[in-house]
Formats: sequence, C-alpha cells, structure tokens
Amino acid sequence: MSYAQPSQPWRIVAKREITAQLSDKSFWIGTIITVVLLVGGMALSALFLGDDAKQVGVTDAEGAAIVQIAGEGYEAVELPEAELEAAVDSGDVDAGIRHGDAGWQLVVSDLESTDQTLLQSISAYVLQTNASEQGVDLGALNAGTEAQVVLTGEQDSSEVGIATIAGLVFSLLFLMAALTYGMQIAQSVVEEKESRIVEILSAAIPVRQLLIGKVVGNTVMAMFQLILYIAIGAVGVSFTPFSELLPQLLPHIGWFVVFFLFGFASLACLWAAAGAMATRHKDLGNTTTPLTMIIMGVYFAGLFTSGTVNMVLSYVPVVSTVLMPQRLILGEAGVLDAIIALVLTIAFMGVAIWLGNTIYRRGLLQTGGVLKLKDAFAKAD
Repeated sequence: MSYAQPSQPWRIVAKREITAQLSDKSFWIGTIITVVLLVGGMALSALFLGDDAKQVGVTDAEGAAIVQIAGEGYEAVELPEAELEAAVDSGDVDAGIRHGDAGWQLVVSDLESTDQTLLQSISAYVLQTNASEQGVDLGALNAGTEAQVVLTGEQDSSEVGIATIAGLVFSLLFLMAALTYGMQIAQSVVEEKESRIVEILSAAIPVRQLLIGKVVGNTVMAMFQLILYIAIGAVGVSFTPFSELLPQLLPHIGWFVVFFLFGFASLACLWAAAGAMATRHKDLGNTTTPLTMIIMGVYFAGLFTSGTVNMVLSYVPVVSTVLMPQRLILGEAGVLDAIIALVLTIAFMGVAIWLGNTIYRRGLLQTGGVLKLKDAFAKAD
C-alpha cells in the first residue's frame, strides 16, 4: 500500500504552527498583558490629557472675558472676591484674576507659579478696552503684526509630532513581533532537530513545504497580534484628545501593515534558516545574531534617522516597514514612493525565500555542530 502525499502539505504545517501557539498559555498570557498595558496607557492618557484645563478664579464678567482670551487650556471659575485669595492658597483654583485699585491683579500662591499666558491675556484685554474707549480700531492697528513660521517642505509642526510618535510605535511593534516570532521559529526548528522528528517530517513532505508552512503559520499569528494591538490602540485613541488625528493616521497605518506583512515574511524565512544552522539551543546565539542586529537596526532607524539617510533607508527592504509610513505621514513621500519601496520589499522576499530555503534544506539534517554559511552553499543538494 503506497502513501499518498498531501497536495499542499504546507497547509498542514501552517495549521499545526497556528494551533500550537493558540494552545500555548504563554501566548495568551503575553497577549493579555500587552492588551492590558495598551488599555491602561490609553486610560491614563485620557485621564491626564482630557482634564488639563487650568482653573482660574474670577470675580466678574470681565475676568471671565480675560480667561476666555487665554484659550482652551483655561477655565473660569466665578468666586466671591472675599474668597478668591483663599481659593488660590488652598489650591482649589490655579490662579485668580481681579480688578484692584491700581488695575488688574493676577493672584498666585507663589511667584514661580505665575502664568505668563494669563498676564498676556490681561494686557490684551486692557489694550482692547483702552483702544475701544479712544475710538481706535485695534484690529486694524494690529493687522499684519503676526508673523507666520513657515517650514521648508510640506510638513508642519503637528505632522512632525505625529510622525515622531508613529515612528516610535511602528518601530516598537516591529521589534516585538520580529524578535518574538523570529526566535520562536528558530527554536522550533532546533527542537525538531534535537528530537529527530525532522527526519520523519522531511521523509513525509518536501523540506520546502515544511519551511513554507512554518513561515505562513507564524506570519499569520504575527499579523493577528499586530492587527489586534492596532485595533485596540485605535479604539483607545478615540477616547483621548488625539481622536481627531485618527482619520489622518489610518491610511498610513494601513501602509505599515502591508509593509509589515512582506517584511516579516522575509525575515521569517531567514529565522528558520538560522535555526537550521544550529544543532542545539545554545548554538542559536551565534546563528541568530545577524538577524537580531538587523532588527535592532530597523528599530533605531525608526527613532533616530532623518534627512537624506532617512529618505534612502525608507526604500531599503525591511527598514522601509518603519520608515516609509513615517515619511508618508510627514508628506515627504507619496503613494508612488510607497509602491516602489513595497516592490523592492517583495523582491527581497523572493531572495530571502531562496536564501532561507537553501540554508534550511541543507542544514536541517546537519547534526555535527553549527553549519557555517559558506558550507551551506558548498554542500551538494
């Protein structure tokens, strides 16, 4: 009786990888802890950023008008004049505004807490009142006195801030997924070699199919966690003062997910190859070091590069996973740039699959120590 090999055995391997992780308690514990940290961070942001208006005690409508000039970060609290100083001293309000014998007064608990914005608002209100009494059109008088700050290029300060935060988040998500799942792939390959189960597997299905199954299974799980974290983060942001940024960020987050898919799949092939080069778990320190350095390089590139270096690296496969979405937010790159970088990443994935398959196939049954890279290509099929 002959054995009928499955038409697509990689599907079975991928399903096994997914099932093994879903049944692993450490996977769920790590996921839950990360979700709790995300929710906790969003809750703290909403708590500290959602109610940051300074309370300013006022004694009349004129004082309230001054607070209104100060802007959204200030809220007027009407108090009897006799209670104003006590309220400031006790901390019930951050400052107080009242009209004294010699003019307006800003009441503070100490000189260090003197608010310059409130002082400027008092001056602006008095200037406006005096101009009105003298029949002077203050608006016409001040016309053209405010200078605009113009940055070169198409970016503004808000875009720079958003891109900086996005770069940090993208870099951190990539680092977590690439290192966690990468080491997991390498360790599973070594475990199969140590238990000799790989000899049975390689006899039952082609080695290439085994590699594809491992890569697909772990990529699916990495994408699952990534999308879960992004979804929770997006919902959390919607309850913070940054909710208005979501429509602007979502398209760029979509680009990050696409780049992550191909970038991670490329590295997954190389992680499997690094595992095949090792014979024991302690060998992984040597075989996985180059990949770890690449991932850390991507992480730091997302945080610290700028200018021409940032622009060039945004087209480099894997590094583009973090940098190209960041440049899209800044307006430094367009859709065509993103497509070019994505095509380069897909091309690199093809090279990574060939390279990973070659090393994986020739190192999988190697049990006599660490397989050197030059030996992997020198061996006959």
